[in-house]
Amino acid sequence: MIRIAVCEDEQILLEQLTDDIKKILNKHSVIYSIKAYSNGSALLVREAFDIVFLDIAMKPIGGLELARRLRARGDISRLVFITAHSQYAIDAYDVQAYHYLIKPVDLKKLEAVILRLCTLLKGEYEHALAIRQGTTVRRIPFEQILYLEAMNRKVYLHKKEESLPFYGKLDELEPALPDTFFRCHRSFIVNLDHVQHYKKEEVWLDNEDIIPLSRRRYQAFGLAFMYYLKKRGDVF
Repeated sequence: MIRIAVCEDEQILLEQLTDDIKKILNKHSVIYSIKAYSNGSALLVREAFDIVFLDIAMKPIGGLELARRLRARGDISRLVFITAHSQYAIDAYDVQAYHYLIKPVDLKKLEAVILRLCTLLKGEYEHALAIRQGTTVRRIPFEQILYLEAMNRKVYLHKKEESLPFYGKLDELEPALPDTFFRCHRSFIVNLDHVQHYKKEEVWLDNEDIIPLSRRRYQAFGLAFMYYLKKRGDVF
């Protein structure tokens, strides 16, 4: 499901834009949720969205300032600015805006932007794991994940350069992972793409981390790793 926010301080324009977006998404059978906000302060205290449509000339917080605050908290929403003032275009790209539409919004252009974003997000959903950290949702590409570790009611997603804690359970995450991931221990799921070698109780990764391999999963892990290597063409 694609989560969308629309932020516009003129109520009539807010309702019209929200309605236009709904019609486009319904036309193309996209599953979505959409929230409308008449001021940026309300948007800032909510969880992250996949797409945010922002008017630039809002009060008391303008669209560009709102975008800067969203980015400062780690928000990776796709931002689409909508305004009557084309001179703001360069500033909009300073906050990694995806697109910029001039009022009155051309419905064909709006539809084209929405469909491109839907295609982009669909690809990200299929190749990444979404995790929630506070009000921020991050999508981590599967290939960047070394392993997942459950500890003290949290899951730690380990990358080469950082570890990201979030609330979750391995039992719930496991079905969403591709077959390159293997549950090698009740508290660990490892990405076989990053396994260098293993023995009865340990798995060595390409970043030199060593994670446990439970004895009862040893044989299944060996079969899974061999199948993975054959599929990749490393063994015959």
